[in-house]
Amino acid sequence: MAKILVVDDEHLTVDMLTTFLSLIGHQPIGAFSGRQTWDKLAYEEPDAIILDIMLPDEDGLEICRQLRADPRTQHLPIIMISAYSPPKRKEAEAAGANGYLVKPIKLNDLKDALERVGVR
Repeated sequence: MAKILVVDDEHLTVDMLTTFLSLIGHQPIGAFSGRQTWDKLAYEEPDAIILDIMLPDEDGLEICRQLRADPRTQHLPIIMISAYSPPKRKEAEAAGANGYLVKPIKLNDLKDALERVGVR
């Protein structure tokens, strides 16, 4: 079981993803802003992060770059999520993301993305 931080400003998305993660045997932690992300990381040690690109207080791409620059989090698998059209996959990869999913996210796509980044 992996501990996975889910960051999205849409409560419905966080609820759906945390439910999916629980169903497949993981321990989800929800956050709804960049600020909450940093607050959670101050006392939680997740095994992976699912991070929305568009947050109300901070750009998810910038958060990803900061996570990569921090020795405590630089090793964590990060899957970026977004409803952007066209997708911002290249920007996410340039920021250091290991994976990218387009909303709405399906359970099988989430499972596959987690497996690709080494979370089983």
